[in-house]
Order: sequence, then structure tokens, then C-alpha cells
Amino acid sequence: MRKKNKLIFFTIAIISIIAIGFYFWLMTSNNPKTPERLESIPKSAVWIGGVDEGFWYDIVDVNSIKKTYRFRIYDDYEGDLVIDADFKKDNSCDNEYPLDKSILQKINFFSFDKIGMFDNCELVMIEPAYGGKFMEIDKEIE
Repeated sequence: MRKKNKLIFFTIAIISIIAIGFYFWLMTSNNPKTPERLESIPKSAVWIGGVDEGFWYDIVDVNSIKKTYRFRIYDDYEGDLVIDADFKKDNSCDNEYPLDKSILQKINFFSFDKIGMFDNCELVMIEPAYGGKFMEIDKEIE
């Protein structure tokens, strides 16, 4: 009887160790990894993204009077400048954001003319943009 209890305990321990190992492997294999920084991407830029896509964000200027942020955003595949523009908090959002580079910690995604934040607010682009690949595409469409 004692051998049987030890065998059951040992089997449960092994299964638990395997399950915990599998869990940690699963959690780390789905986490996005920062891609290689290409030469065209400034050292001050920070990569933010998910498993399938991301962008490099570089804050060029923060205007505390106008409460705007000038971002240069680069794609993570070719290192091209996607957009160089000023962004401001959407008027429908009541949340306040820091007027410094720590705003990067609140960014969730980028979508052409807006930057989505983790709290479901957005920073919207102030047109016209200064430049970038998306601006050129927009001109072609018009």
C-alpha cells in the first residue's frame, strides 16, 4: 500500500512539473520580441507591437502648451518612415497623459492617423503630416 501511494504521488508530481513547464513555454512563445533595429531607425525609437506587427516610435517633440506630441513612426520590416506628424489627445477622452516620453508606455497600437492607447482613448493626427510613407499613399489616393 505504501509503495502504491508513493507511485501515485510521484506520478502526480511529474505530471504537474510537465504541465507547469508547458504553461511557461506557451506564455513565452506567444510574447512578441523586439525585432532587429535597422540602420534607418533612430536609437531613441522604441518598438511597440504584437506577435504579428509592430512599429518603432520616436518622439521628436512634446509641446506642453498645445499638448501635442510629434511622433516619427517607422515600420519594423524595412525601417521606412511611415509617418512624421503631430498627435493630440482625442477630445472625447477625459484621461490625461504625461507630456513627456513616458507616454510611450501607454501606447497599444498605431493605425494610420491615430495612436490607440491601452485605456481605449486615442491620440489623433493633426493634419497635415510632415512626411512619411503613409502621407505619400494618402496623396496618391486623392
